Amino acid sequence: MDKNKRKMAEGWLDKASNYLTSAREHSKSYYTYSEAIQEAQECVELSVKSILSLLDIEFPLSHAWEPSKEQFAKIAEQIQKRQLQEKIAGELPTFNLPRLLFLQFFWGQFYNVAKYGLEAGNLAAAKDLFEIQEAELAVRHAEECHRAGTWLRYLDENKLAGITTAK
Repeated sequence: MDKNKRKMAEGWLDKASNYLTSAREHSKSYYTYSEAIQEAQECVELSVKSILSLLDIEFPLSHAWEPSKEQFAKIAEQIQKRQLQEKIAGELPTFNLPRLLFLQFFWGQFYNVAKYGLEAGNLAAAKDLFEIQEAELAVRHAEECHRAGTWLRYLDENKLAGITTAK
């Protein structure tokens, strides 16, 4: 793998770790549940983008991805064409790439709402939209994505190369 690309992916994972720590702290206070969701969403996003980068999969640079759109079709095509799910399962049996993509799609929807609230007509501030259950779920999902990225990050270089190269 290109050293600069790897360095970028590892930097995203490090930053995701910081977001995860912050999300955990924010999830402890009623007044900061929206911040917990915002920080967890950033962790999910950076973790998944790091995973895709480590797997040499091209992806859109936007915050929110839609599974029914062309951008997702390109990601899915790369995964299927290179049989990445099967190759990953041989090294990391609990690593579920489609689920990680789903979590990116799901939490990407909350990027603006967790940050700004419902701005149209000044309907609601972000802090008034989320409760502890959403904050805790966001943190759990962020932990899952970050853990998967960390597993891939520390996977033996030869094993990672075996996964990412076409056969």
